[in-house]
Amino acid sequence: MARPGKMGWCRRLMLAGLAALAWNVPDAHAQIGLFRLRPDCGGPCTSCPSDVPPSITQPPKEMLPEPAPGQVTTAAPDDTSVSLRSNVGYIYSAIPRNTVQVRYDAAYDNNRPDRAEFFYAKCGCFRVGGADPGAGGPPLSERRVDYQDLTTYLEFAPWSRFSAFIEAPYRWLNPQDNANVSGFGDMKAGFKAAFISNAQQVMTLQFRTYIPTGRADQGLGTNHVSVEPSLLYFQRLTPRLTFESQLGDWVGLGGSDFNGNVLFYGAGLGYNILDGQNLWITPVTELVGWTVVRGQESLANDGAVSAVGDTIVNGKMGVRIGLNRPGLLGNSSLYMGYGRALTGEVWYKDIFRIEWRTVF
Repeated sequence: MARPGKMGWCRRLMLAGLAALAWNVPDAHAQIGLFRLRPDCGGPCTSCPSDVPPSITQPPKEMLPEPAPGQVTTAAPDDTSVSLRSNVGYIYSAIPRNTVQVRYDAAYDNNRPDRAEFFYAKCGCFRVGGADPGAGGPPLSERRVDYQDLTTYLEFAPWSRFSAFIEAPYRWLNPQDNANVSGFGDMKAGFKAAFISNAQQVMTLQFRTYIPTGRADQGLGTNHVSVEPSLLYFQRLTPRLTFESQLGDWVGLGGSDFNGNVLFYGAGLGYNILDGQNLWITPVTELVGWTVVRGQESLANDGAVSAVGDTIVNGKMGVRIGLNRPGLLGNSSLYMGYGRALTGEVWYKDIFRIEWRTVF
């Protein structure tokens, strides 16, 4: 018998390979997931959707990792509700947030209470003889006024970058020459709009309006509307150190010829010395200042004089102690601080502040 030639062997090998491939196609498809062999049907089953394996790009729900106990996730990359926390006690907070706050101030030795009608209205002593019927303040010129304010503050944030707030103070006034009085002071209302907001910094435009609801003739109000636009800033410098600042302009509308314009500014640092599972403690230091650019004030012997250029700077020191746990009061903090005038011009020489705040 003649041996097959080279081309004969090639043809035989090719035919054998094609036959094997045809016989094993279902098994090959089953290996890549296009068909599955079921024992009950004895071959590839392509009509059972439930038998199609899950997509590689979408693993079954039970295979997805569960968050660790206590882990907090954010809804969006710029959601700053967990990582940001305002610590200052006197500078306005730049972070829009749902807030309930109660603050108590005890301040001493305000020797120019009608300066620019920032604290209260022009001295009523200028009404004597009808000289100035618009002078709405207490009847006697003052050399010293002590006061205590209890203020309730409510802030509502329907969005992470915007909030609206209202503030209502109750005042106890202890003048040296006029009678002691107490009652509601001027209310404030406004909004915050953050145009930069991330896990490290927040920059916010705040607009505050002062509403003359306090009795000016008793020293509980200014007797005019005021507006106060300001720019607020928060910056996380390190995981423990934060910086906060403000720059704004208080502008009195209406009122008497004492009514003025006061620039204000401030900066503060907070350093977190303890950040436990349930408790955190942050000492805070702040420097706050005001400069009168328009307005007058009264002196006991000189009558009305210009207040333009009066600059007041205060140093503030305090500590904020907070809770960090679930529940209604879980995001509460207590601030206790003291402020002292560093300049000859003052709104007060000393001030003590206690503030309770909860955010949610």
